[in-house]
Amino acid sequence: MKTTFDGIEMDLHDDGSGGLPAAEYDPLRTPYDVREQDFPGEKSFSDQLWFLLHYAVLAPSTHNTQPWRFAVLESEGIALYADYSRRMPVIDPGNRELVISLGAALFNLRVAAAHFAMPCEIAYNLSGDSERPVAVARIAPPLLGGRSCPAEEELVSLFPSIAGRHTNRNPFLLSRVPASVMLRLASCGADSQCELVFSTDGVVNERVGSLVAEAEQHQWADAGFRKDLAEWIRPGATPEADGIPGAAYSWTGPVAALGQYASRTLDQGLLRAAHDRNLCVDAPGLIAVTGEDSVLHWLEAGEVLERLLLTVVREGLQYSYFNMPVQVPQFRTQLKALLGCSAWPQLLLRVGYCLTPPAPTPRKPLQDVVLSQPMQ
Repeated sequence: MKTTFDGIEMDLHDDGSGGLPAAEYDPLRTPYDVREQDFPGEKSFSDQLWFLLHYAVLAPSTHNTQPWRFAVLESEGIALYADYSRRMPVIDPGNRELVISLGAALFNLRVAAAHFAMPCEIAYNLSGDSERPVAVARIAPPLLGGRSCPAEEELVSLFPSIAGRHTNRNPFLLSRVPASVMLRLASCGADSQCELVFSTDGVVNERVGSLVAEAEQHQWADAGFRKDLAEWIRPGATPEADGIPGAAYSWTGPVAALGQYASRTLDQGLLRAAHDRNLCVDAPGLIAVTGEDSVLHWLEAGEVLERLLLTVVREGLQYSYFNMPVQVPQFRTQLKALLGCSAWPQLLLRVGYCLTPPAPTPRKPLQDVVLSQPMQ
C-alpha cells in the first residue's frame, strides 16, 4: 500500500554499525553473500531494519553510482535519500536516472520486507524539498507466525532473485522467449502509472537498433560525455566499491586496465555503436519502461524496473540496457514514436537467454550509505 509523504525532520549522522572490517570486505563478493537465515528475528527492530538494507543496496543504479542514503528510523522504518554527490551531470543532467535508481532500491526494500513478513507501506515526499527523504518505507515488526499476507506472495516469489540479478552485456541466444513468459513480464507493469512497451518484431527492433547506434555515436563525440562515463569505469581487478569493473564488459588484461583512460580520451562511437546495434537487433525482445517526467513517476519507473528485472531473473532470462536514445532528447522523441509509446520512454532494455553468466558489480558497505537518528 502507498500513501503520500507527510514529512520527517532528521538530524543525520554516520551510524557506522553493521559493517565488516575493511580488510575483510570484498565489494564483489561480500554484499551478495547475505543469507536469509541470518535475519535477526530475536534481536531489536532496528537490527531487523538494518538487515533489510543488505537487499536494498543490491538494486541497480545508473552506471553503478549507488546514489542513495538510508536512515533507519528506530520505531518507524527506513527513510531513503538521494545522494546528489554521485550524479552524472552530462549523461543524466535532470537526475532522472538517479531517481529511477532510488525507486529500484525502494522496491527491493518492499520485497525483502514481504519475505520476512514485515508489513511495509511506502510514503512518498511530494513537497519537492530535496533536503528531505524522497520516500519513507514505513515498516512494522514481523507478523506472528512469520507469514506474509496473500497479497504479498508475488513479492515474496521475487526475493531469491535479488542477489542473483546482474546486467549481462554478452550476446544473447537467438532463442525466442515463450509467449507465456512474456505475459508474466508484462504483468510487472500492472497497477502502475508507468507502462511496459514490448517489441519482438524484428523490423521494429532493427530500427530501434539503428537509433541506439546513432544516439551512441552522438554521445561519444562529446568530450563531456566521455569524462562523465570514465568517472565510473573501473579496472578489472578494482578495489573500488562502485562503478562498473572491466569484467562486466568482458574486458581482460591490458584492455581492462586501460578502460577508464580509453573511455575518457578516445571517441569509440563507431565501434560501440556497431557492437550495440547488433546486440539490440539480435535480441529476442526489447522492453521500454515508460512514464511521465516527474520525480514521483521516476520513482515508480524504478520500482517497475526492479520488479521486471527480478522477474526476468526468476524466469531464467538475462537483460541489459540500451538507454542511449533515452538520454538524448531528439532521439528520445524518435524512440517514443517508433515504439508507439503513450508516455515518455524512461529506460530501454533487451531480454533473452545467455549461456555466459554475468559478472557482478561491486557494492559499498552499509556503513558507507546508512545515516540514522531522528531529530530529538
